[in-house]
Amino acid sequence: MTIPIFLFPHPPEDLFFLTARPTQRDFIANVLMLVFFYLNYYFLIPEIYFKKKYIIYGFCVAVCFLMISFLPSVFTGRLPIPPNEVAIAAPPPATEWVPIKPPGSYFIDEIRHHIFLFAAVVLFSVLLRIRGRLLHTEQARYNAELTSLKDQINPHFLFNTLNGIYALAVRDKSSATATSILKLSGLMRYVVTETGNGFVSLEKEITYINDYIELQKMRLDKRVQLSYGVTGSIADQKIAPLTLIPFIENAFKHGVNPDEDSSINILIEIKKDQLKLTVENNKVKVVLNAFEKSGKGIQNTKSRLQLLYPSKYFLILNEDENHFRMQLTIHLT
Repeated sequence: MTIPIFLFPHPPEDLFFLTARPTQRDFIANVLMLVFFYLNYYFLIPEIYFKKKYIIYGFCVAVCFLMISFLPSVFTGRLPIPPNEVAIAAPPPATEWVPIKPPGSYFIDEIRHHIFLFAAVVLFSVLLRIRGRLLHTEQARYNAELTSLKDQINPHFLFNTLNGIYALAVRDKSSATATSILKLSGLMRYVVTETGNGFVSLEKEITYINDYIELQKMRLDKRVQLSYGVTGSIADQKIAPLTLIPFIENAFKHGVNPDEDSSINILIEIKKDQLKLTVENNKVKVVLNAFEKSGKGIQNTKSRLQLLYPSKYFLILNEDENHFRMQLTIHLT
């Protein structure tokens, strides 16, 4: 606000420059410009522009610009007047040519420098907000990825898997134990090496799910009816890592009890660039550890889907007293 006052060229002998009406008008206009910046940054952009109400946003910006243009003139009494409205007592000589301008052009000349400044303020505030939004989205995506990674490397799953492998080693041949260890190693390698990438091949993700289900089968008995299938082509498709597994893991967590009849149905369908995951399980009585009762797994997955597939996914969750069913549809491209 002060730079125009000190850098604006004016005669040195003009001692009343700071109290002149044009100077006062520019100062008031700059104050209003500053007020508009914060109004635009903290209210108009997040509440109107980001909600895609572009017509309302444009109207609000236009109103603010008119206020910044007119109010300083009203406050200082510096209203642009065309030459033909100045005192008629001193008409110009007949030989002098006076250009005739539309009345509005004099006002435009008065606020011309404010037009560029106002446009710069609008653009700068929008860019700052968009940059902040992108940083926030990236941070949220990072936190979601980290949470998803922690969910997969949880001690409960590792202990159950190792107990199952130990039972195989005691009961069966060593080849079954070696296969189980190999699958567990593959799971851990996938979680550690592949989840750092934004997207992985759908084939790797399906392989991870296959190995996970095979390891879960080690602790299932005949009272658990498990149905799992994959249809369609998984070649040349990409997906965010660990996107599907939380829903499948949730079915095993809440749908398996060795003392009750349990049923889990998992179906993955791929049609062109669309993937559909359907998981159904009946509810049984299970005793969960403290860290498994938070209920944040599905919520974190929802947040992650919103960040990675905005407007490209559709999630339905249904449950009653005895059954839980979810269906997730993702457009992979």
